[in-house]
Amino acid sequence: MSDIPAAATILVVDDSAPNVKLLRLILGAAGYRVFDAYSGPDALEILHREKPDAMLLDVRMPGMSGYDVCRQIRKDPEFSGLPVIMVTALSLAEERITGIEAGATDFISKPFNKKELLARVRASLMLAKHGGIVPQLPGAVAIADPDWKILALSPLASALLGVGSQETVHFDFTQLLGAAEKELLASGGDLVDFRLHLQATLNARQTTITDPNGRLILRLIALAQASPD
Repeated sequence: MSDIPAAATILVVDDSAPNVKLLRLILGAAGYRVFDAYSGPDALEILHREKPDAMLLDVRMPGMSGYDVCRQIRKDPEFSGLPVIMVTALSLAEERITGIEAGATDFISKPFNKKELLARVRASLMLAKHGGIVPQLPGAVAIADPDWKILALSPLASALLGVGSQETVHFDFTQLLGAAEKELLASGGDLVDFRLHLQATLNARQTTITDPNGRLILRLIALAQASPD
């Protein structure tokens, strides 16, 4: 996994020992170093001591909930960009909304799928490593993974595309492409300069980021309103 930080560390927070054990096994087998905590106060103590690269945080814990933990984390500028993946029931809309308001960066539901879990952890680490400044960038910029799933949008890009910040988790950018662009991708080609025909026509330019072995890891897409012909 050469596109994640070397020896990336994940802090797993859950009051259930079996859940922690399972997550430790899955993450450890994928090459991550894992710290574990069984309560909110323990999580904050370990966070400040070990400074992990990401956190998997259970919502429903006695005493100090996952929401409370996340709010405390976001008060500290040192951890303002820490990926926090909340483990919750996505079917409960109010839980997700509360998590977003508390500062969660992603969600996964129980019982979780191993492949989805690892994909979300990997995407969160990639975003923190390569795209953490996107929300502060001027202009319209989108970051997508190799499969064209959006990882982050600058505020202007979000407005131009009509995609809200809460919808960006793995939003499929190819949904915005025209038939010709989709046909090009289906035939094995790639896009550099192209147009999006939405309510307003947008010009798009893609720049790719690869790892030292030449493997694609991120797509940077700059957007601009097209001038009238």
